[in-house]
Formats: sequence, C-alpha cells, structure tokens
Amino acid sequence: MQGQNFNKQQDYSLLFEGDRKLRTLVENLPGIVFKCKNDPKRTMLYISEECQWVTGHKPEAFCAIDGVSWTDIIHPLDLGNVQNTIQKALDNKTKFRHTYRVLDKNQRVHWVNETGVAIQNKKGTIFLEGYIQDITEQITGGKINIIRDRALDEVQNGVIISNAQLEGFPIIYVNKAFERITGYTHDEVIGRKCNFLQNDDRDQREIFDMREALKSKSPCRVEIRNYRKDGSMFWNQLSITPIRNETGEVTHFIGVQNDITEKKNLEFIRKIKNEVLEMIIEKRNLTQIFDRMKSVLEQQLNVGIITIAAYDQREQKLQRISGVSASMPFEQALDQIISESASCTALRAVQSKKKEVVPDIFKEPSWSKYWDVLKQSGIQWTCSYPLMDAENNVLGILSIFHPYPFRPDSKIGKLVEEMANLASLAIAKKRVQENLILSRKQLERYSKELEKKVSRRNKDLKKTLKKLTETNFDLITQIAETKMAEEQLEIHETILLNIAQNFPKGSILLVDQKMEITFFKGTAFKHLQDQLETNKALRINDLRGISKKNRSLLQQHIDQTLKGKHLSFDFEDAMDSYMVNTTPLFKENGEASLALLVLFNISERKRNEETVQDNLRKEIELSELKSRFISTASHEFRTPLSIILSSASLIEKLDTPEKVERRMFHLERIKSNVQHLTDLLNDFLSLTKLEEGATRATPKNFDLLELSKTLLEEVGIDKKKGQTLELECNVTKLEVYLDPKLIRYIVLNLLSNAIKYSNEGQPILLQIYGKDEKTIIRVRDQGIGIPEEEKQYIFKRFYRARNSLEIAGTGLGLHIIKSYTELMEGSLRFESEENRGSSFELELPKNMKKNEKGTNHRR
Repeated sequence: MQGQNFNKQQDYSLLFEGDRKLRTLVENLPGIVFKCKNDPKRTMLYISEECQWVTGHKPEAFCAIDGVSWTDIIHPLDLGNVQNTIQKALDNKTKFRHTYRVLDKNQRVHWVNETGVAIQNKKGTIFLEGYIQDITEQITGGKINIIRDRALDEVQNGVIISNAQLEGFPIIYVNKAFERITGYTHDEVIGRKCNFLQNDDRDQREIFDMREALKSKSPCRVEIRNYRKDGSMFWNQLSITPIRNETGEVTHFIGVQNDITEKKNLEFIRKIKNEVLEMIIEKRNLTQIFDRMKSVLEQQLNVGIITIAAYDQREQKLQRISGVSASMPFEQALDQIISESASCTALRAVQSKKKEVVPDIFKEPSWSKYWDVLKQSGIQWTCSYPLMDAENNVLGILSIFHPYPFRPDSKIGKLVEEMANLASLAIAKKRVQENLILSRKQLERYSKELEKKVSRRNKDLKKTLKKLTETNFDLITQIAETKMAEEQLEIHETILLNIAQNFPKGSILLVDQKMEITFFKGTAFKHLQDQLETNKALRINDLRGISKKNRSLLQQHIDQTLKGKHLSFDFEDAMDSYMVNTTPLFKENGEASLALLVLFNISERKRNEETVQDNLRKEIELSELKSRFISTASHEFRTPLSIILSSASLIEKLDTPEKVERRMFHLERIKSNVQHLTDLLNDFLSLTKLEEGATRATPKNFDLLELSKTLLEEVGIDKKKGQTLELECNVTKLEVYLDPKLIRYIVLNLLSNAIKYSNEGQPILLQIYGKDEKTIIRVRDQGIGIPEEEKQYIFKRFYRARNSLEIAGTGLGLHIIKSYTELMEGSLRFESEENRGSSFELELPKNMKKNEKGTNHRR
C-alpha cells in the first residue's frame, strides 16, 4: 500500500514537472499559442502571454465572457479570407496556414502568420489549436533605418513601397511628400492596394499599362489622373520599379510620384493657343474664333461668364462678337449697357487703355437696373482687358464676370492673358485682311481700265491696218512696178504714227513666218532697235538682251498668232514687266503673213502689287514680334521685380541691430535683381540701336587673351555647384585690332549661356586660337543643347528653344552676338546636340580693315 502511494506521488511529480516545462516553453516562444472554439467569434479557451505584445490585450481579455473576440481584431479587409481558409482546411481535414492583418489596441496594423489544426473531443466538439507569429518586420522589410526614413521624408516626390509577394501588392511605406501630395496620412494607406488613388476613374489607358507591368514585374512610367483625399484631381507622373532579392525574386515595388499638374496646365494653355492660332491662320471669322476662346475660358472658370467685343474707332462703339447667337439674359443686359452707358467698365478700359477691375459689381452705377440678372448669374467681380495693336490703338475688350477674383499668376490668369493677346492678333489680322481686299479691288479696277484702253487702241489699230491694206491693194492695181515698196512704206508709216499717238509706254513689232523681225518701233527695248539697224535679217531667237526663256515664250505665241489666233500674255525682262497682245495680219487669200505684237509696260502696276504684298508680310511679322516681345518682357521682368519687392518689404521689418546679416542678404538680392533688370534693359537697348543702325564697331589694339582671363573671373561667381571654367590658348599673348566692348559682350554672353544651360558638375571650356590673320573664339559646354528642328531659328529675335523655356532668358542674346560679330567682319557658327551640349565658334580678323561700313577706327 505504501509502495502504491509512493508510485502515485512519483507519477504526479513527473506530470507536474512536465506541465511546468511545457508552460515555460509556451510562455517563452516568440509567438502566440492558442486554443479556441470553432465559432464565428473564435472564442479563446487559452492564449499565451505573447498576445499582449502583439495586440495590446492581456490573455484574460480574450478568455473572459463578453471580452475581446479574436475576429474583432482581424483587419476587415482580411476577415473573409481568414474564415474561408479555416473552413477549407476543416472540409479537407488538413492543417491551415495563412497570413493576414490584425489591429492592436491602438489601431496599429500588425501582419501575422497563423498555423493551426482542428481537433475533436470525445463528444464530437471541434476546437482550433495553433500558433500565431508576428511577421510585421518581415512584411515591411525589417526596421527601416531612421536616417533613411528622414532622407525619404525630405524628398520632394512622393515615395511608395508595396509588397510584391502579397495579393493586391499592399502598401507598406509612404513618405511625407506622399502625404502632402495626396492628403492621406501614413496610417490611412498602409495595407491598402496601390490603385485606391484612381477612385472611380478606371478607364484610363495608363491603368492597363501599369497592370501589365506589375503582372510581368517590370518597370514602367506613366502620367495618370489621381485624386486626393479631398476629392480634387491632380496629374501624377508615376515611375514604378521592381526590387529583387539576392535570388532575383521580386519582393517589393517602389513607386515615385511627381505632381505634374502645373506642367499639364501649361501644356493645355499651349495647345489652346496653337488651336486658336490655327483658326486665325485659316482665316476663320472672328465669331468662330472668339466663341472658341469664350468656351475654353468658361470651361476653366467652371463658373462665370466671358465676353469679347470689337471696338469701332470711327463710331467709338463696342460690339460684342463672342456668343452672339446666345440669348442669355446677362449678355443681353451687357449689350444694353454698352450701347447706353458712357462709363461702364469696358468703355473705361477703352479710354484708359489699361485693365479695369471692379471688386463689387453691385456698386457699379451702369449695372444698377440689372441687379436681378447679376444675382441669378452669381456674379460679384468683373475685369476688362483692353485688346491693343502694334500702334497702341484699342481693338476691342475681353471682359470676365466671376463670383470672386483670381490671381494673375494662376492657371486661369495666364490663360486669360494668352487669350487676350490672341484676340488682339485676330482682330488686327482681320483688319489687315480687309485693307488688303480693298487694295486688291482697287488694283483690279485699275487693271480692267487699262485692259479696256489697250483693247480700244487695238481696235483702232486694226481699223487703221485694214484701211491701209485696202489702200495698198488699190495701189497694186494701179502701179504694179512699185507694189511691194509702196506697201511696206505705207505699213511702216501708219504703224509709226499710231505708236507715237497711242503707245508712249510700249512698242510694236511685226514678225513674219520665218520668225524674222520686219519692223520694230517704240519706247521699250531700245537695245533691240540697235540690233535691227545693224542686221538686215534678225530672227527672234538671235535677239541679244532677252533671256532664252523669254525668246522661247515669244516664239510660241508668234507661232500661234500666225495660225490665226489673237493672244494676250505677260513676260518680264531684267528691269521691267510687259503685257503683250498679238494679232495676225492676213493676205487676200485669208492666210496670215505677219504677226503684229503690241507691248505695253506694266512695271508700275507690278511694283504696286509687290508693295502691297510686302506691306502685308511686314504687318504679320510685326504682330508676331509684338506677341513674342510682350510675352518675353512680361515674364522676364515679373520675377526680379517680385523678388525686389518682397526683399524691400522684409528689410522694413528687419530694423534691429541683430538682424544686420538678414538685411544684407536681402540687400544683395535686391542688387542682384536690379543688375538682372539692367542687363535685360541693356539687351533691349542694344537691339534697338542695332535696328536703327546706331551701333558701330570701334576697333582698338588690345590683348584678347588678357581680356578673356578677366571675363572668366567675372562669370566665375555665377557658376553652379561643381562647374569648372577652363581657358585653352595656343599662344601666351594675342594682340588684336577689334572692338573690345563688342568682344566683351559676346564672350560674357556665351559663357553665361554655357553656365545657365549646363547642370552642376559639368565643365565649360573657352578656347582662343590665333591662325594666320584670323582669330578663333570657341565656347564649349555639355549642357541641354539645342533640338535639331529648332536650330534654324536660334538667331532670331526673342526666339527660345522649347527645352529652355523653364530657364530665364529674353531670346535676344544670340541675335545680338551674331549682329556684333558681323559688325566686326566676322562669322558665327555653332554645333549642338540635344542633351549633349553646344559649341559656339567665332571667326574674326586680327586686324579690322579701315574705312569699312559700320566701323569707327581709331588708334
């Protein structure tokens, strides 16, 4: 009996010791051991202490009646998948293993890996037992270095990292820039699929491209419409790159966002501008052009009304052109105000030739009778832009009626400015066309009058020739012996008499069937008369002083005339233009024996036509030049003036001694931008002097190499980080006789352009060579280069290549450089490749020739 008790005590001790070791092992495992009921809530019967570190809840909270249910903390997006996995394992009587997300007590997301099995007791009740491990660090790539986190947060572009090994590629990381761009916080997007930013806008072709790239796990780059948390749309330039582990398996995707909404807005403005310009070039009527402008502006405003009216200078009245087919009460009221009021906003803009702004239209007297219309339209603010031509005359008015004002530098503000410039161009071109049509009609009337006069004179000549022929035939019957001599004499005398009376600006020729000239008299082609006097028989093809082409043309028409045709045609010699009428002269038997050619000098009419065409081309070129000048000047002056104004305002506030350094910083900014404005004005003044012929080269003797070293030091302060300036020369001293001021401007501008259009860390080389009597100056860089299709325009005034529009500049520098080079009897060449750099080479004489045009010499 005692032995049996001893054995029981020994078994109990062993059982207790084994249970103690098992509990110790379970409590020290890096995961959660559990046993729960197979019910919808997965009610826990046992759960280890590790659950507190993963979920924030103690084991008692899960095991208590009405406590925390395990299904309550499973992420809502994963709950259905978890239940389906467990049910499938029960049906197949296998273990289950799955990965899903849980939310801890503070609603933070944890990724867990659960392994379990279903067990059944003697009563048939099914329980679930298993092991849950926190794998958040494995899913998110481990603990990310704090410095790397801060670096990514400082990046201006949004950065997204997603897990490529899980369905839907859930997001595991976003940086601060992503939060700023989208409005979503880090915790709001972690675990979500990457495509949530598209909202319901799923018909974009780029989405299909991204889907295919993600499917094939390859990189892609797209421009796509995304939506912020507040629902506003932005254009997102998204680059997706797959990340592979050491075995080559893609584990993650990295996406880089770039908000390109401003770029898209500029592209939209450029597209609309080109569309309207095409309509102007195609000579569409003003109503069609202005209706298109109106529809674009109102679409961009969302709310508000745009009107465009032309101004009649003679009548001093405005007439609305845009939307004339519409019957909106607001536009009808506007037409009434324009016709009745003497001082409405639009008419004040005409008188002042400046933009007129009315912050509160309800305080505008001219609208007092139409407040109901204003209230229905929701209009509070209005602004009128005068449309001006090259001579500063008002062509019309563009008016905006809106519930509230907008900034001039906003997208809609820039678009309005562009549309106002295009409206001015459209009206000016329309008036040039009307004047041209009027001139053409006057020319047509003048030409018809001339044709009538020539026709009458031809008839008179025919009558005279007919009478002469009849007289000659009568003489043949009377005096047979002198028939041929008298006939020729009478014909010549009659023709000479008619030339003297009727053709003071022309000549008359008689040509026989052998193409021999039998008679020629008149004021035109005097050199032909000398040839006829020295040659008894002169053929058309033997004439000197007339081009081969014109001789061939005369022969063709004479041949047709001898066949009985009456012809009329024009031809030009080296100096004048002529209209020619031909008439066959018949014998008694009806056969044409001679061709009579009547030439009339029409050079004055031709010159008038060319003058009208030349004036039209100059008007169009002036209009285009005005638009480029206004656009360039307004853009280039706005930025430095804004900086000067802001710095001046800040200096007023920095009035204490300890803020001297900040005041000096803003003073330096003001000085720098004043100098920039001075340089801009100097460019415009240099261009004006060149156009007026006031700029002349004044050569002197100086050392070109010494001057170049000085210029390199001057531009060195403007270098970008890492840029180098190098000088290469084949001599130690290079004496030249050139204009040092022009050389200084040329070299400084070429070096400044090389610095401005090159990136950080790139070298810039200045090469100077003396070669025989020539001097070679070459500036090389490795910058953005010039697009191939734009090289032919690069020396034009105000022209700027498309890849340089984001960089400040007027488009005048290269034009002035080329003009200065030519003033010094030199030539300018360049080579350039886009994104590879440019090389500009000047070839100049070492010693400019004396007394050359455009040169002032002094020693």
